[in-house]
Amino acid sequence: MTAPSIALPADVLLGETLLIPSHVQCEALGRPFNLTASFYRPFGIERPPLIIFNHGSTGPGAIPPRLVQTFDIQARFFLARGFAFLAPMRRGRGASEGDYVEGYDRDPLKLAGGLRHALDDLDAVVSYMRRREDVDGGRILVAGQSRGGILSIAYAGQQPHGVVGGINFSGGWIAECGMIEDFNREVFARAGGSAVAPTLWLYAENDSILDPAAIRRWHDSFTGAGGEAQLYLFAPLDNGDGHHLFDHPAVWQSAVDAFLHQLGFSW
Repeated sequence: MTAPSIALPADVLLGETLLIPSHVQCEALGRPFNLTASFYRPFGIERPPLIIFNHGSTGPGAIPPRLVQTFDIQARFFLARGFAFLAPMRRGRGASEGDYVEGYDRDPLKLAGGLRHALDDLDAVVSYMRRREDVDGGRILVAGQSRGGILSIAYAGQQPHGVVGGINFSGGWIAECGMIEDFNREVFARAGGSAVAPTLWLYAENDSILDPAAIRRWHDSFTGAGGEAQLYLFAPLDNGDGHHLFDHPAVWQSAVDAFLHQLGFSW
């Protein structure tokens, strides 16, 4: 695989903050809640394709609730390949308005409700970006890490003609045990049943949250239901928790580049 040839100016990550109306009306404000998103465009491309990168958990032990995640490492990677890059914060996280509604209750019904809220927020973001004139609304990919990874795969299945592909970095809605042993598998299986867009799944064997055997079962459930997914289960990272694989592009660059070329992207 050859290295990217698109030159990036030094200030390429000086993007803009977008305010994206959610699908939820706030009666007190008289308008929908605003979701904030960090947006970056590649230099010299009029209507680039877009990748929407979804954050993971921001609950206890993860990141501070009001921290805005911009994903600089991932943004630079995709900008160098001619993509615009959007990092939205879901309701009640970062600078987005509204209450945090995803939750960490281990009741499967409550977990499913939280995932539905996240899917709704992502749909608002995709719908908004599809109408913009400075990106190619017909060439949108969804990607994300941890909760954002499984969210991207679930969305691609729920909206089978809405995006051209999905990339899953260490995706899982919750670490499974006991009564919720099959929650992630069921989410992936439902997505696979209606998925049209190809997907790429990237995990590491030393993921501190997700078990490699479970990851393989999820992949089998997705593909067995009809979804198209290439699974990479990388060797343990030498310098970190495998759940943060997304911060190590040297490990997954060739897999992502091959996937993008498969989808017809070139740079």
